[in-house]
Amino acid sequence: MSFSKIDLEKIKNKILLSGEIEKKTQLTKKGNDYWCCCPFHEEKTPSCKINDNLGSFYCFGCGAKGDIFTLYTDLYNYNFQDAVKELAQKAGINIEFKDYKRTKQENVVNEILKLSCEWFQNNLYNQDALHCREYLKLRNLSKDTISKFELGYSFNSKSTLYEYLKTKSFSEKEIIKSNVIKIDKNNKIKDYFYKRLIFPIMDERGNVAGFGGRAIDDTNPKYINSPESHFFHKRNLLYNLSNAKNAARKKNNLLICEGYMDVISLYQNGIQSVVAPLGTALTEGQLNLAWKYSTKPTIMFDGDKAGLHASFKSALMALHMITPKKFLQFIILDEGYDPDSFMNTFSFEKFVEIIKKPQSLVNFIFSQSSRAVSFNNADEKISYDKYLDELIETIKDKKIKYFYKNEFKSLFFNKIKQLRDGVKNKINTPKKIDSSLYRKQVLSFITSSINHKIVRKKIISELLKSDLYDQAYKDFLYELEKISLSSEDNNAIFNHFKEDKYKKILNECLDSSIYKIFPYASAKYDDEKSYEEVKESCQNLNTRLFKLKKINKSLDNFVNNSTQLNWEELQNMNFELFNDTD
Repeated sequence: MSFSKIDLEKIKNKILLSGEIEKKTQLTKKGNDYWCCCPFHEEKTPSCKINDNLGSFYCFGCGAKGDIFTLYTDLYNYNFQDAVKELAQKAGINIEFKDYKRTKQENVVNEILKLSCEWFQNNLYNQDALHCREYLKLRNLSKDTISKFELGYSFNSKSTLYEYLKTKSFSEKEIIKSNVIKIDKNNKIKDYFYKRLIFPIMDERGNVAGFGGRAIDDTNPKYINSPESHFFHKRNLLYNLSNAKNAARKKNNLLICEGYMDVISLYQNGIQSVVAPLGTALTEGQLNLAWKYSTKPTIMFDGDKAGLHASFKSALMALHMITPKKFLQFIILDEGYDPDSFMNTFSFEKFVEIIKKPQSLVNFIFSQSSRAVSFNNADEKISYDKYLDELIETIKDKKIKYFYKNEFKSLFFNKIKQLRDGVKNKINTPKKIDSSLYRKQVLSFITSSINHKIVRKKIISELLKSDLYDQAYKDFLYELEKISLSSEDNNAIFNHFKEDKYKKILNECLDSSIYKIFPYASAKYDDEKSYEEVKESCQNLNTRLFKLKKINKSLDNFVNNSTQLNWEELQNMNFELFNDTD
């Protein structure tokens, strides 16, 4: 009888070797490794090296070496079977005995996954995958990056994946067990990731554990992962960890994003210590994996409601896990942006500025949760104070609990004080146009002109009459208005605009999030209706901007000369603006 290699790897990934050895002797960190006096022989100078990345130790004094299991068998006199059971219980992993036959089956699955990965990669350069390559080109991914992440395409007109694997002498049962194919409702064999862009998902040591697939067309769901199995547990995997772990350990910094493309884009731009959970929610297993390589990982999910919700859920989950060696911080992007779209819209330099200013766990929890509370209402303040007490009680580490409690209470009472002081000098200021939403709406007008060639000239004429665009965007519109492009389709427009400044504007305008918020920008929307919506929205925005300019001018006059007339003018304009935006 034996144990599954996968189960043994899970145990080694869950329990830090340095943490176990630290229970017997003092550790000193040097570079990426720990050193200690060897627990297997007497010595005064540390000669035992511990590498958590490899999960191994070696003593240069007595030659003792091994891993977490060796430590228990040689130091604590466990037999191997009992050592595995003890460590599995500590790690919270259910294990089972298996025989040689089961081991052989797992080796077959691993080989099928490896060959499937190669098949997907080769497909990407076939004629069938032209639209997939175009998509990757639109996402600005280089050939080196595509190769690094082993991206592929799950379709080949000459052969299905099942047929290909059969030529490698695998049985139908073995191929089905690997989860790269499925049996449909008509009892026919289908490729599981049919006609999708493929993202191989590696385990911590770089072995293929499963796949993620993205639809290139309008197929739903947009993303799918390999189904759960004894060899693919997405709760205990982080996308790109095998590539990111060395840089993360070296810099003590690990960025956790939401999606595959975010990770790949950031990696291509030089941020190598970046990973993603396989889904929106971060799990305890994934967070423990992150802490294995960084004491203070940073969560940066998408800047939409779902991303913010997932970030807050992760923060609450982490509270009971925080220790003096395990912290967590957060970065919140503007609404409607993910890391990839943020860099394409603004710049990599602007993105770097943001990631250098993360929020602590306490500040993030307080800033998000306090938004739901009316601090002018005594009952709500009492309830919120109790809510904070309940959060604090979930913290297990006593030192962390003490300092976090003081910080939460300090933020709470400062908030009350600020609001109380603010009431004394309150001025009814106008509502601001939401910058991120405003920007997307302004971009959506250009998107409409690109996608609706029949009314393109009419839309551009409306946009150029407005004050919504700076000179770079006006130049783009003038170029698009030219006779040579006025009736061309999207492909011709892409080929025409080769300068980087115009490519950047195209990428901004064709971001998929724009279509979700402003459907009239989509090519599927009726041409004339799209024009009418753009015209009306453009005029409304111009009116609002004009009023804001008048209010700002009146505020300046009010500061210098607070007359009754100026104040009344300001109040009247506020009233108009509130009515327009309510």
